[in-house]
Amino acid sequence: MDAGSRPFDGLRVVELSIAIAAPSCGRMLAYFGADVMKLESQQHPDVARLFGSAWARTPELAAVFTDTSPYLPEMNANKRSVGLNLKSPAALAAAKALIANADVFLTNYSTPAVTDLGLDADTLRALNPRLIYAALPAFGSDPDRPYYEFISWGPNQAPLVGLDEVTGFPDQEPAGVAAFAPPDYFAGLHAFFGLMTALEHRDRTGEGCWLDLSQFEITVSALGPYALDQQLSGEVVTRSGNRVGWYAPQGVYRCTGEDRWVAVTVQDDGAWRALAGVLDGSGALAADASLATMAGRHAAHDRLDELLGAWTATRSPEQAAAELQEAGVAAHAVHSPETQLTDLQLTEYGWYQARPSFRFPDGDLLGSCAMHLAGTPGRWDRGAPSMGEHTADALTEVAGLDAEAIGDLVDAGAAFLPTAPDLKLHRPYEHVLRFLGLQEDAR
Repeated sequence: MDAGSRPFDGLRVVELSIAIAAPSCGRMLAYFGADVMKLESQQHPDVARLFGSAWARTPELAAVFTDTSPYLPEMNANKRSVGLNLKSPAALAAAKALIANADVFLTNYSTPAVTDLGLDADTLRALNPRLIYAALPAFGSDPDRPYYEFISWGPNQAPLVGLDEVTGFPDQEPAGVAAFAPPDYFAGLHAFFGLMTALEHRDRTGEGCWLDLSQFEITVSALGPYALDQQLSGEVVTRSGNRVGWYAPQGVYRCTGEDRWVAVTVQDDGAWRALAGVLDGSGALAADASLATMAGRHAAHDRLDELLGAWTATRSPEQAAAELQEAGVAAHAVHSPETQLTDLQLTEYGWYQARPSFRFPDGDLLGSCAMHLAGTPGRWDRGAPSMGEHTADALTEVAGLDAEAIGDLVDAGAAFLPTAPDLKLHRPYEHVLRFLGLQEDAR
């Protein structure tokens, strides 16, 4: 491959998506070179756009509010936005013209919804036999299944399969994971690797395929170890706070400062002896036979938490972690989103990046990708697109429409172009880019 090439260069993807599950898959495809064309509607914008930004809730910015969400570059960097209101037959025909010349159709809309639109797998694969149709509906695409018509997404999937039941403390109600939805990311990863398998199959046979990925089943698969534990031991795993059943002591412990903590894990007897030496110079803890085994430490977990918590309370998280690591105990400061900006591992990898976009030409902040390919690395070329930014280009280059046909679509309200194209914005947290040394990178 040529220098600078990426694994998915030349791959065309049409994405009809919302929120995280399919967008996170499309994000990785775009990072590694795919031309990902995201179909967007003015009547039903992606929820990631509806978040907008608090600073943009003004009459002057109402028309471009959906371009201001800080979530957008995380899910849509490198993608192209194609503005088509698919309830219009003309827009639907334009979308099918794109799909006819694409390699992948990716969606996490419900199967009834895409079927009603005429974008079901049978229709699109008849239109394009080499198409890989990747669908991530909540409960799969089989109409005979009980939950077929139900609609769901990550925050619903977690409690539905029991994931939320095991989060939180034993004496409290389930905590769940409210800040983000792990099932969405599970689904995106499954789709990404499923697509690679399908592409390899097409390379060998010339045949496209239909990937039907039920988010429900994907989320259930994350609970495999718990199901196995119940089968082997007869015990039902429930909430354990910051503890796990196979390490002791294990948890997060308060340090000096406002809401500052350190995470500590003692994974074996050797690590226990190291911790005992840190906590008690007299050697009494290390000599206590009742604590010499993991089972004994589990039985005394409350007492050990008190001892360890009293020690960490006199130190900053960084100081506590450094002393424990030096002794051979696994420990690290508990990061907040703010303190993680300066984490050495992330900064060395260049995790935080800034790229210019149509609406934010001075750069928008986004995260990198956790997959690093030495010979054909991915990269971000641009931030998130404005709604409808690439409608004309994509319909010309991929769907084969001329300027007059595109103009007719726009005039009829079937398609749309970017709103207020001359309006350029600056985020109020540009100082973060300067702090991270990314402002020149953004340009």
